[in-house]
Amino acid sequence: MLERLRGGLSYANVVATLALFIALGGSSYAALTITGKNVRNGSLTGKDLKRNTLTGRQIREGRLDTVPRARNSARVGGLTAQQLLDKCPQGTLPAADACIEVQARPPQYYSPAVSTCGAIDTPQRPGRRLPTHSELLRAFAYDEFGALTAGGELTSEVFPSSVRPGRLAVFYMTDELGNVAIAEDREADAKAFRCVADPGD
Repeated sequence: MLERLRGGLSYANVVATLALFIALGGSSYAALTITGKNVRNGSLTGKDLKRNTLTGRQIREGRLDTVPRARNSARVGGLTAQQLLDKCPQGTLPAADACIEVQARPPQYYSPAVSTCGAIDTPQRPGRRLPTHSELLRAFAYDEFGALTAGGELTSEVFPSSVRPGRLAVFYMTDELGNVAIAEDREADAKAFRCVADPGD
């Protein structure tokens, strides 16, 4: 048996076997002895690392660029967040999900006040309307709207008049706490009012 083994040995076989043992032993040696102290900062590249071996603990995610397939993730229907922000027309400010005029208009009674608001901004926009009680109350939580007009301001909340059958009566706000009183839809009960626009472009 020893004779057969000697007969199969050649210089090439011995060198190949020796190279195999050195290669296997060398990589094992390197894996056991190389640590982070042996690696110079910035010397490793992505190709040197095994896939999925780094986590958020080792990576400062804030320094990463946008993932190419996620470039549109900050958009909705192709629009940016800035483009989706509510925009109020000039002279109005956002309050209670609506754009309410900062300055109250001169007194009118309910019907002409509705017509006045409805004619504003047309035909580019649908027109404006009177504020609801809650919208008007919310507006006065902001300093920009100033004080409620003396004598109160109209709201859009109407109901059948109890003193004039077939006619309307309307709530108007008497103070910034939200208290209301009733005005008839007639010239004698004219009140200041503000028009409201829905947010848009």
